[in-house]
Amino acid sequence: MSNKPKIGITMGDPNGISPEIVVKAVNASEVTDICSPVIYGSREVLESAASLTGMKLNCRIFDPFKYGTGDLKPCRVDRKAGEASLAYIREAVKAAVSGEIDAIVTAPISKESTHLAGSKFPGHTEMLKELTGANDAVMMFEGGNFRVVLVTIHTALREVPKLITKESVLSVINITYRALVNQFRIKDPKLVVCGLNPHAGESGAFGDEEIVHIAPAVAEARKLGVTVTGPLPADTLFYYANQGKWDAVVAMYHDQGLIPFKMVSFNVGINMTLGLPIIRTSPDHGTAFNIAWKGVADPSSMIAAVKLASRLAAEPQSKRK
Repeated sequence: MSNKPKIGITMGDPNGISPEIVVKAVNASEVTDICSPVIYGSREVLESAASLTGMKLNCRIFDPFKYGTGDLKPCRVDRKAGEASLAYIREAVKAAVSGEIDAIVTAPISKESTHLAGSKFPGHTEMLKELTGANDAVMMFEGGNFRVVLVTIHTALREVPKLITKESVLSVINITYRALVNQFRIKDPKLVVCGLNPHAGESGAFGDEEIVHIAPAVAEARKLGVTVTGPLPADTLFYYANQGKWDAVVAMYHDQGLIPFKMVSFNVGINMTLGLPIIRTSPDHGTAFNIAWKGVADPSSMIAAVKLASRLAAEPQSKRK
């Protein structure tokens, strides 16, 4: 009997590149050598993607939703595709929570399609938090020379300042620190925190969020034993982060952290959700409707996501706290 971890892979949005990159990933020897993939998706659609790429499907497939090639609308937003995407996620999470699989890797979904299907969630992170009953869920991106975690995720930019509080920043710092120690086995991780405003507020000249909320959170984290620096201006911070100065960057909002990250790690970057009772990783790109069902999608980020999930799942259970 194989001791390799069982990694559940959701098929994502059928109309995008997700079926193709899933098939390519489970055919990669660097994946099959280290884990036993289990796909949650449409067998008929996956077989069509396999035919498109000239590959085979030699892994278990769970097909919890009635969706076939006749339902496909390549490169388009579609309600039924959204319903299927949601069904695959729910089934994989249920299996992970029950211990049937050791981790999940989620292929990209179309948020527009899932919203048409009635989903209230802005994205995977918020959905996974509710499905697993987690108190907090933090989005982390890994790849290249630095990791990025986000204090706010999928929210309008005008709402961000209201969500930057001492409590929210401190929570993200602490969750990130624990994950780096317990899951990534970094003995004394070094974190750095971005300011919200230009020049990190310039001592209050451009806003006071740094003075009122961010700096106090950093000070409190230090009292708790976390090695953390900041708040620092984001425009210069990422130059040093890319040189490997810190183990993780805490960014205040989505684009502040992800524009520099994706600029240097687009094809190999990984999205991981911290704070869940299960392991979840994902490619850091979207559905790429513009190249869907053409056989040209690059599976590198999906393969990297499966490899990270496999490595973390191989750790003893006690290390996942």
